[in-house]
Amino acid sequence: MGKSKFLAQIGAILLIVSIGTGRVPAGGQSSRVVALPELEAVGDVRAEHGRVYIQDKKDIAVYSFDDGRFLRRIGRPGQGPGEFTMLGGFSVLSDRIVVIDIAKTLFFTVEGEYLGQMSPPARSGPYPFLPVGKNLVGFPLERREDGSMLPPMGVIYDQARKPVKRFIEVPDILPPPPPPPRSSLPLGMEDVLMIRDYFDFIVRDNKIFVADSTKGFFISVFDETGALLYEIRHTLDRVRVSKEYRDTAIKSRPDRYWTTHKPVFPEYFPAFAAFKIDGDRIYAITPAKRDARCEVIIMDLKGKILERTFRFPIQIDFWLPYFFARRFDVEAGRFVWVEYNDSKEQYELHVD
Repeated sequence: MGKSKFLAQIGAILLIVSIGTGRVPAGGQSSRVVALPELEAVGDVRAEHGRVYIQDKKDIAVYSFDDGRFLRRIGRPGQGPGEFTMLGGFSVLSDRIVVIDIAKTLFFTVEGEYLGQMSPPARSGPYPFLPVGKNLVGFPLERREDGSMLPPMGVIYDQARKPVKRFIEVPDILPPPPPPPRSSLPLGMEDVLMIRDYFDFIVRDNKIFVADSTKGFFISVFDETGALLYEIRHTLDRVRVSKEYRDTAIKSRPDRYWTTHKPVFPEYFPAFAAFKIDGDRIYAITPAKRDARCEVIIMDLKGKILERTFRFPIQIDFWLPYFFARRFDVEAGRFVWVEYNDSKEQYELHVD
């Protein structure tokens, strides 16, 4: 399998939607598919400000949300201002785009004009450092003076990039790192957890929304100083892990992998596997399914449930929900994602 195809499948094997089906999703607008021949290897997908921003192999491609028209590219390979050494992901805020690169964070306008860059205040893990109000928020990898790792925490930094508050604990949701080179391999079968919890954060309106499925359906909301404003918690029926999902997850690894590894599945799925904020609405994706579509819980920003509907068109990948959630977005109440079309050998933009 080529690298581009592999990256496309990390987000999940997605439901193929044909333009000619005439199927009408929630909102009364027909689904659409747009060819993206410009793309080589898709990563993060963000839809904001009437545009779709897609991480490509070396830069960020920008398309019109309304008609899929290619608009421009943001950044380019290199080590100078506005250039990427190794593009590691990006976020789109209300007033700027924040791009993660090796040892630096770059800022662009939402139109793609370069604004500047900074060195991150600490070693970053999978989560970015993002501006919130006059401060910066991140979930760094920190060490004690003796070299041991500190428990992961959310940290607020001031304008000088100095830590001023540790405001939330990060649960253990990531797989263990690979063994160092030339180290001895574990003896016998190694357990592999196939379903993990979801932890993520979104900065919106100078607030920090933090989702943590280890606590159930739970979102805590902090201000720019790290002070807790309120919590969103709902009690949902738990969804058992199906045999179908177990079989599919096992088949996603080659047979030889299972000669040294043992798959481990919990009894139940996490309460939710992704959340997005679109305008003044929160969209949370749960593992409950009906007619091959997952449940979407739509709330206002205070957490009041406005609608529950089965309309999420993508197969959830619970191996690492945080990375799965980076592969799609919501714009104007519609789901936006990219998948690779094997028969046409190109990527396609889906809006549903």
